[in-house]
Amino acid sequence: MIELTGRSRSSDEGSSPSRPSFRRRLLTVVGPALAGALLLLGLLGWGAVYVALQQGAVDVLQAEVIEVTADIESNERGNLEAGGHEWEEVHHRLANERVDPVFVQVFDRYYRIIRASANIDSLSARYPEQPLATSRSSDWIPTLQTFEAGGRTLYYLVEPIARDGRTVGYVQVARPLPEHGPVLRRYAATLGLVIVLLFGGLLALIGWAAGRVLRPLRSIIAFAETTTSSDLGERIDVPEMVDHETALLARTINDLLDRLEESFEALRTFTSNAAHELQTPLTVLQGHVEIALRRSRSAESYESTLRLLDRRLGEMVRTVRALLTLTRLDQGEELSTEPVDLGTLAHEEVAAAQSQADEKGLTLTVDTDEVWVEGQPDLLREAAQNLVDNAVKYTEDGEVRVTVTEEEGRAIFRCRDNGMGIEKDDLPHVGARFYRSQKAGTDDAEGSGLGLSLVRRIVEAHDGTLRVESTPEKGSQFEIVLSTVPAPASAPAVNAS
Repeated sequence: MIELTGRSRSSDEGSSPSRPSFRRRLLTVVGPALAGALLLLGLLGWGAVYVALQQGAVDVLQAEVIEVTADIESNERGNLEAGGHEWEEVHHRLANERVDPVFVQVFDRYYRIIRASANIDSLSARYPEQPLATSRSSDWIPTLQTFEAGGRTLYYLVEPIARDGRTVGYVQVARPLPEHGPVLRRYAATLGLVIVLLFGGLLALIGWAAGRVLRPLRSIIAFAETTTSSDLGERIDVPEMVDHETALLARTINDLLDRLEESFEALRTFTSNAAHELQTPLTVLQGHVEIALRRSRSAESYESTLRLLDRRLGEMVRTVRALLTLTRLDQGEELSTEPVDLGTLAHEEVAAAQSQADEKGLTLTVDTDEVWVEGQPDLLREAAQNLVDNAVKYTEDGEVRVTVTEEEGRAIFRCRDNGMGIEKDDLPHVGARFYRSQKAGTDDAEGSGLGLSLVRRIVEAHDGTLRVESTPEKGSQFEIVLSTVPAPASAPAVNAS
């Protein structure tokens, strides 16, 4: 039994501690990125709350400014008069923190106080008697401007009072600075806990998803690790629910197994047939040698035995040479090519087969043009020789005709006979290795069944086509079709076999 090699080594390398698992690598890559994204989102969320709190504090002062400004009027002399009910409200009269006091001052355009809320007098320290400096805050993050008064930190807002397009006074509103720190700290703690829980949950989800992705891959790995040459008929099941890449991998492995199965089957058939084809002539040779050694014989008898041995050994040599040539072609060995004149080659092969045709009383003719192709001379000669030999071998009475022509830019090597022909059921098997039709197999003609398969592989190696037409009892026609090339400046001689 033939075992697939390299399986244990691949398995050992795949399980090496130096190679992190897909899940670990995914978590290592995604984890930091996910943590960074969640942290950024947390910072943005915390910043949004901070901005909202700051803006809320500013909005309170702006609302107070709008209310105060709405009640300010100008008298006949153009002086401002600040009246209205808001001055008597509790948060304007008292400075107690429980009432959330708001300190209001109204100035004229000369920065003189026109009116101030009563709760300013409740402060023990000196309160600013002129508008404080103002600075524009950012559009994104409002800034609270502060000052100290009465042991308190107050934040303020100064807005001008405009009449007819000119500034006639100012409103200054102050309020105790709100304690946003505890709120922001609690929010940050809560947000941090949510981020940690979310990060852990997402990592667990990623790990689960990775496991789901890896589950069919583990099945494929287990299948590959346990598959031997005796299991090449089995295939990986590809469920409909698996992802595209996993399904593609499984189908690719199945296609590889298809090719391996075909190759192993061809190897088994090839080995079995080759052993059978070599065993038969070897057994015959051994029998003739044993008969010759049983007793002393005449020189003529020994000579006859040696001639028989020579013929049988020649057949074996041709079989072995054909096997070696097929092996070279199957291995994809690069051919060293050169321009070859098929016409000259055909003449030489017909001349070589003339004596065999004369012995059988056949008419062997050749009619060729000068047609050049790019190829390996020895292999092309082998193909032509096999076709001519087969035609002569399987034709008992009649004619074998060989022609070489150029048709529509293609070189045609045609060998036609009027021999026994090929049955319709045998035509699909023409070119199969060691295949001989039932009629040819029972015939006295010698052969290993490799000739036409060798011709087919040689033609394929030259990117050509082998065409067969045959009618039982009327004959067969074989055509080798190759691409033509221009004739070289100095035509090279065709190499001898």
